[in-house]
Amino acid sequence: MEESAAYGRRTRSRGPESSVRSAALERLKALRSSGGRRYDAGGLQIKMEAPVYDTVAEEDYAALVARRREEAQGFIVDDDGLGYNDEGQEEDWSNPNLPDSSGDDEEPSGREEERIKKKKAPRKESAPKKTPPSSLTAAAAMMGKQRLSSMFTSSVFKKNDRMKGSSDMLVDDVIAEFAPDETDREERRRRGLASGLLSVPRTTVLTPPAVQVKGELQLPIIISGHSTEPGKSKVEEALAESEQELQGNGDIGHENSVEVETREEDPDNRVKAATNGGQDAIKSDADLPVKAEDPKTEKRLSLNAKIKVENDGSVMSATAGWRAVCGEEGQVAPNIEFTETTANIDADEKSEFTLDTDGSLPFYIIDAHEETYGCNSGTLYLFGKVKAGGGYHSCCVVVKNMQRCVYAIPKDSVFGGKAISARDASGPQNSEATFRATLQEMASEMKSEISKHLLDLNVSTFSMAPVKRNYAFERSDIPSGEQYVLKINYPFKDPQLRTDLKGEHFLALLGTHNSSLELFLIKRKIKGPSWLSISKFTNCSTPQRVSWCKFEIVVDCPKDICVSASKTLLEIPPVVVTAINLKTVINEKTNANEIVTASVICCHKAKIDGPMVASEWKKKGALTHFSIVRKLGGIFPMGFTKEFPFSTLCSERALLNRLMIELNKLDSDILVGHNISGFDLDVLLHRAQACKVPSSMWSKIGRLKRSAMPKLTKGSGLYGSGASHGIMSCIAGRLLCDTYLCSRDLLREISYSLTQLAKTQLNKERKEISPHEIASMFRSTEMLLELVEYGETDAWLSLELMFHLSVLPLTRQLTNISGNLWGKTLQGARAQRVEYLLLHAFHAKKYIVPDKISARMKEHNTEKRKLTNGEERKDVDDATMDNETHYIEQGKGRKAPAYAGGLVLEPKKGLYDKYILLLDFNSLYPSIIQEYNICFTTVDRSPEGVVPSVPSSKTTGVLPELLRNLVERRRMVKSWLKTASGLKVQQLDIQQQALKLTANSMYGCLGFSNSRFYAKPLAELITLQGREILQSTVDLVQNNLNLEVIYGDTDSIMIYSGQDDISKAQEIARKVIQEVNKKYRCLEIDLDGLYKRMLLLKKKKYAAVKLLFKDGMPFEVIERKGLDMVRRDWSLLSKEIGDFCLSQILSGGTCEDVVESIHNSLMKVQQEMRNGDIALEKYVITKTLTKPPEDYPDAKNQPHVQVALRLKKNGYSGCSAGDAVPYIICCQQDTISSSMGIAQRARHPDELKKESSNWMIDIDYYLSQQIHPVVSRLCASIQGTSPARLAECLGLDSSKFQFKASESVGEDPSSVLSSIIDDEERYRGCEPLWLSCPSCSSTFDCPPVASLFSSVNSDKTSDSQADHSDHNFWQRMRCPRCPDNIDGCKISSAMLANQVKRQADNFILRYYQRWMTCDEETCKHTTRSVNLQLIGDSERGSVCPNYPRCNGRLITQYAEADLYKQLSYCCYVFDTTRFLEKLDQKVRIPIEKELTVIRPQVHLAASVIQKIRDRCSYGWVQLNDFSVSV
Repeated sequence: MEESAAYGRRTRSRGPESSVRSAALERLKALRSSGGRRYDAGGLQIKMEAPVYDTVAEEDYAALVARRREEAQGFIVDDDGLGYNDEGQEEDWSNPNLPDSSGDDEEPSGREEERIKKKKAPRKESAPKKTPPSSLTAAAAMMGKQRLSSMFTSSVFKKNDRMKGSSDMLVDDVIAEFAPDETDREERRRRGLASGLLSVPRTTVLTPPAVQVKGELQLPIIISGHSTEPGKSKVEEALAESEQELQGNGDIGHENSVEVETREEDPDNRVKAATNGGQDAIKSDADLPVKAEDPKTEKRLSLNAKIKVENDGSVMSATAGWRAVCGEEGQVAPNIEFTETTANIDADEKSEFTLDTDGSLPFYIIDAHEETYGCNSGTLYLFGKVKAGGGYHSCCVVVKNMQRCVYAIPKDSVFGGKAISARDASGPQNSEATFRATLQEMASEMKSEISKHLLDLNVSTFSMAPVKRNYAFERSDIPSGEQYVLKINYPFKDPQLRTDLKGEHFLALLGTHNSSLELFLIKRKIKGPSWLSISKFTNCSTPQRVSWCKFEIVVDCPKDICVSASKTLLEIPPVVVTAINLKTVINEKTNANEIVTASVICCHKAKIDGPMVASEWKKKGALTHFSIVRKLGGIFPMGFTKEFPFSTLCSERALLNRLMIELNKLDSDILVGHNISGFDLDVLLHRAQACKVPSSMWSKIGRLKRSAMPKLTKGSGLYGSGASHGIMSCIAGRLLCDTYLCSRDLLREISYSLTQLAKTQLNKERKEISPHEIASMFRSTEMLLELVEYGETDAWLSLELMFHLSVLPLTRQLTNISGNLWGKTLQGARAQRVEYLLLHAFHAKKYIVPDKISARMKEHNTEKRKLTNGEERKDVDDATMDNETHYIEQGKGRKAPAYAGGLVLEPKKGLYDKYILLLDFNSLYPSIIQEYNICFTTVDRSPEGVVPSVPSSKTTGVLPELLRNLVERRRMVKSWLKTASGLKVQQLDIQQQALKLTANSMYGCLGFSNSRFYAKPLAELITLQGREILQSTVDLVQNNLNLEVIYGDTDSIMIYSGQDDISKAQEIARKVIQEVNKKYRCLEIDLDGLYKRMLLLKKKKYAAVKLLFKDGMPFEVIERKGLDMVRRDWSLLSKEIGDFCLSQILSGGTCEDVVESIHNSLMKVQQEMRNGDIALEKYVITKTLTKPPEDYPDAKNQPHVQVALRLKKNGYSGCSAGDAVPYIICCQQDTISSSMGIAQRARHPDELKKESSNWMIDIDYYLSQQIHPVVSRLCASIQGTSPARLAECLGLDSSKFQFKASESVGEDPSSVLSSIIDDEERYRGCEPLWLSCPSCSSTFDCPPVASLFSSVNSDKTSDSQADHSDHNFWQRMRCPRCPDNIDGCKISSAMLANQVKRQADNFILRYYQRWMTCDEETCKHTTRSVNLQLIGDSERGSVCPNYPRCNGRLITQYAEADLYKQLSYCCYVFDTTRFLEKLDQKVRIPIEKELTVIRPQVHLAASVIQKIRDRCSYGWVQLNDFSVSV
């Protein structure tokens, strides 16, 4: 091809040399036509004046091609966009821009020789390309692989020759910008504008509406930093100035770009011409074919599902919502106002505090922090608000000189025991000083012993005094009750005493490692955010400040701070809330997230005493926002700097510095974000550490000035743990509100991603941007502006979600009730709330509280016990120590419960079509604590671990009293709620909800082994009483009221009323409530639900039509509990089909209509699925990661783990513990069935959209594993259908589901009396009895003897071949397949008995093999091993070995009921008497004649099988089980 091209180029234009060659060729042609030969003597000899081909070396050829390209002024962009590369192809000499190939020039050996085709050796592999500079990389990526000239000129300049001069002049102007002469640069710019650009005719282009919105938005973007490379700065400056010149002419170059963009289908990626200016004209020609493709059209053709392209309009776009907020009268102010705010703050610093009438400082505490290590150990930092200058400002209170408080428990010999108690009780008041002196004298030896231990620790200042305290907790070495102990105080800066320290005069030490913050909150009785009164303080000068707060004071004595008792009611100050969102890219080398944009939205006055409606926090002036963008690859897209005032280079470090400065100006009290604990703050601090941001900058993320960053860790890796200790230490002084954590506590959603919550809670559609897409968005100004807008939208959504859920007022109420830190409540520390509630309560009663054992101390104590017991009793207590270790270690797998839980009754399964009553005990466990006075102080615990008895003490315990106060407060708030209106309703509702959550959490701290107040005996006693109460309620309802209880679970029972009239059903409910409630003092049962129809499947799984009332009018809703439709790991398609089947079953229609409707819908659905008419979103399955995907040992078998690992590798951030991973099971399009496992075939929906040419949805998987299990379980109790029939409707092989039909029939053999069903129904599913012919060795089915009865009663006109053959067998006792003339095919009596015995032994063997199968349709794990683990209410040995991946239960494939049924069928085959009773007297006589011949032949076999059956204990009843000895 190359030779032909070269020849064509040589013959196009004829020079002198070419004419000579042509003439020679003509002569040669004439010679050949005449038959002559060239090499004959006297023949024609052709003289070659010049060689046609030149042979050159590889290096010479490369230089020649390079010279040609330079002359042609062209080059080619390489594949990866990092530079310019020669692809090696020949030049197209037909290009008119190339010099003419005529030989009229004066140079005979120059270009004429170059025009000749060169003959060269094959090319070698090109040398590896050098990596271009980062600036060129960014420029190439930004320009989209286009020619260098396109960076300066638009394609419209080439439309006509009139534009050529302007184009050249523009290029000259840009090149001149590199000159150092500023005057020359300005002169060339003015000349270019006058003669070049202004002469270009304008092209009118219609601007899209979206561009107008974008123009009105005016996103404030901060681009900070300075260039350190002068050369590069001039290049970028030139590019920016040329871009400004292009954009200054408005519509130049838009015509072509609009033509290109009309081929782009995705509106989100469409480049708006009006925003991008001349950039749209600078499109690479190489990009045009790519843009011309329609990826969505291709996906529709190849993917067997519909892809949702556009929003249906019912959900508002989140970005549009943010634009509306920004556009309404400028409600959201840009960052320019921050400078004014800062100026006001500086002016207000000179203002004085607003003091109380007694001279004390009112201080509203919000957060607190303590230093646990270093020279400041024990120093407390309180952060909050003070009033100054007419407003509230941040203030830091430094509390010094905190003292430890340790209690030494003395031995009985120290204080004299009874004598001291008697003297204390009867002594007169005037002898108090004498008695104290006596106590000091008695404790002198004990004080001396402890003083030695303190001096060994270099503690120089301490005090000790005997005090009276109570103890009532779980340590058996400490006596319970009231006693005198030694109280020890010494500074926190000194080392702590050992926890396990014992001495000659004391038993133990308590409180050795209590934190100073805990002591301060408990002793000063501070319960959450509240007003404090500071009596003595000193102002701290600016150079000596340790915080970034506006005010800072120092308090030398903690007792100078107390809860405010001011008579004037102080208002709760508003707080400053700041939402942060970061956009990051993945560094491929370090696999670390690097920040490219940061968006911040601030609400300056957020209320915390009640909910805020949208009109309050969205009003004008309430919000301010800003965004920071750094350059990616060292360059911004052209036109970006024109929109904003800054244009210098910005690095990640500069971004971090600027972000910290702006956050410090805002002086935020609360930082908000979605997953800000697990991602944003973690990335922010790690990048500050990697970029070496100075401590004077990064510490502004919090309110404490720091010199060194705390150790940053990833936390525990488990969801719910919140931010790590290092992160919380960095942001000390600012609260952290993670809407991800809060939504998990307050909502029940399939997924807790921001996209899902925005859709379900805020009714807004959010667009997700993955990290690997961000780099490509830096190619154009339009896309970069969209990226910034997406960041601000995400920050706004998290802020709106926080206000929507009323997170701040609710958590503040919870903190005020419990008395812990507000920041811990926001992080979901439920156990700590109850802990502090009990700490405050027991401290007020003068109780010594138990020590808090850290995880490190638990591990240390466990190892110590292992070593001690291993040396002394190594062979005896191995099992005991293993159990103890398993009990203490947490987070290393799920454990069996340490004690019995609530009572769950066996449900009476079935479909109920009359009213069912659901009665529920209100707050059962808290009510039991009050009913039976269960408390640490009242229950006597046995050291043997026996469940204690109900206390007999009449003194109310601390726990019952605490719960009673909570219940009374909630009852009072609910009474106020009835008469409230407006926002007061929401405020009171939040308060009563907080009281309810706190009361219901009380029991949890008793049964939680990691709790500080863990008390297994108390938890056992409470659950025991709960089981007895539920059982007694069931007995009362069934025995006294003669009602049927169909189900019960922990604190509720379901009663089948048998009534169609709702008024009669309600009357029954009132009667039951009255009878139950009169038995108890604090316990109350109430009607929790009234169900019209119910489908009860199994424990904790039912669905029902619930009857509700609104304004006195009833309406119906379907309630589902525990069904597949409410679980997250089922697709939306299976849930929709399940809902449809459920609605049909509960519709009240006839059985035939319901079955027909379900069958028709299944056939229709499977046809739509195979035709690709189902939306892709309906195939998505969602499953939550319980730990990081890398930590799964069986990751290859987990679909969601495989998807998470692949997404994490591609840069997605939502792949950590607690995240819900969506996936779709696929198969390769070129294969019908794939050999890969399900996990390997799982794909994320976004992956499937991009890779639709390789993968398609596995329809058979969804039919068999997602739809069939759901429908078959719902229809299990419906007559007229079966799993096999349902499988047939779905287009599946029904033979694979036959065994399920037999299982469903014989699932509960005791539910139907065998005497009332016929033999065919009774023995359905039994295996036939096969006989073997001794002659031909073939097998045949042995019919029952009762077939004689069926043959006689059958219609004489019927020619049933089966009945005829059965009748002949019992008459002839021969093989039915052997001819009559063959001997030896007769079945003898002994042979029949032996064959029956052999088959019966096989049935028994199958029973003793004990194969078990998981009842979960998607698992079906088969095993013979028994899992003794106890999970929930499951029986021992029934837990699936795949737990927790599978929640199914193991069922025996061949149970004793199946064996007995099979043996009974064998007996039925040879029964010659029972069926005669069913015959008429007329028919019985001929049958008896035949039986006289058959009975001797089957007697031996019948006796053998009957003996085997009678050995089966399943058929026997022990009468002594029905009697009770008196």
